[in-house]
Amino acid sequence: MELGGKLHAIHLSAYRAIKSSAVRWTRRVGARRSSRALAKGSESNADVRKVLGLEEDAKLTAVELSAGFCNQVMLVKRIAYDGGEEALVVKLYSNLALLRTEQRQRGVVDKKLSDLNMGSQLIASTDEGIAHRYLEGRILTEEDMHTRADICAATARLVAKFHLLEVPPQFDDATSPLLWKWLNRMLDEMRVSSNVGSLPAGIELPVLRREVEIMANTVGKMGFSVVLSHGDLKPSNVMLLGDDPVDDDVRLIDLDVRLIDLELAGPNYRGFDLAKLFRIDPSRFSEERFSEFLSVYCETAKVDESLAKEIEKETKVCLPLVHLEATVFFALVVAMGQDFGGPSSDKARWEALLRDRWAKYMASKATIDVFRDV
Repeated sequence: MELGGKLHAIHLSAYRAIKSSAVRWTRRVGARRSSRALAKGSESNADVRKVLGLEEDAKLTAVELSAGFCNQVMLVKRIAYDGGEEALVVKLYSNLALLRTEQRQRGVVDKKLSDLNMGSQLIASTDEGIAHRYLEGRILTEEDMHTRADICAATARLVAKFHLLEVPPQFDDATSPLLWKWLNRMLDEMRVSSNVGSLPAGIELPVLRREVEIMANTVGKMGFSVVLSHGDLKPSNVMLLGDDPVDDDVRLIDLDVRLIDLELAGPNYRGFDLAKLFRIDPSRFSEERFSEFLSVYCETAKVDESLAKEIEKETKVCLPLVHLEATVFFALVVAMGQDFGGPSSDKARWEALLRDRWAKYMASKATIDVFRDV
């Protein structure tokens, strides 16, 4: 079923091609990938200057906002052309971020949303990282999506508009979900690691690979829609600019919300985006908010609300995929550790996250059987 004529279903032959491509990519990248850890101090300032194209003597201050296995994020203040101070957010890509993305695709969706005022203003994009103008506001929380009707409706409008955009031509196949490429690249990176034996019992590499193949085969046959997706659409990747609660008709008043952290954006399952957005402990999940979200989403996309049931099915089937993707991600972090750019002292934390996501995947995978023939 298509939304606005711009959604596509995955071809059943695509998974094998993606897997083969992932193997070839791992062989290439294994020989040339740097062992660069997350930059610190003057080293990170030098990387920030590279991203912004600044000379060494240009005045700036950089304060780390976050660091992890994905990226290092810096709040940077520099002197603008008019002599005033300009606040920017600069993200320095880690090896794990580079593993899942292609050079020619980085920054493409950021530019698109910057031009459309659906994201933060893009300042610069390079191989080292990406810079945006700092947005005054706050990130959303899971509670926002399940308790605030105004935020839920505004986010539904934003995501529906985003999903209707054409997939940029830098992505070779607009109909093939990136999810399977990510998973196979991470699995193949684990395969060549000398530390792969450190994965916990029951979550070893062959087990993970088997689950990915089962899910790719099963979900691929369900013909779900593929759209221009965020790829990591958790609530914290949506920014709210201003926060005055709306008590009137939420369909008539639109809060200013923007998408951020778009490095994984590209063609992917529509339901994968929505499952990440509404992922929460089942005891706190609000069916009312989710139904309202789907209603506003369909209204914004100008399609009949009868499609809401189909989108609900896609979302609930994709929830196990969300947990499986997180499982493989944390398995790679555990297997690669410091050699992949992360602090080895955090291994216990990452292993706990791996076990948690695996348990959630195993508890949710039966959902697919419920909806398989619906």
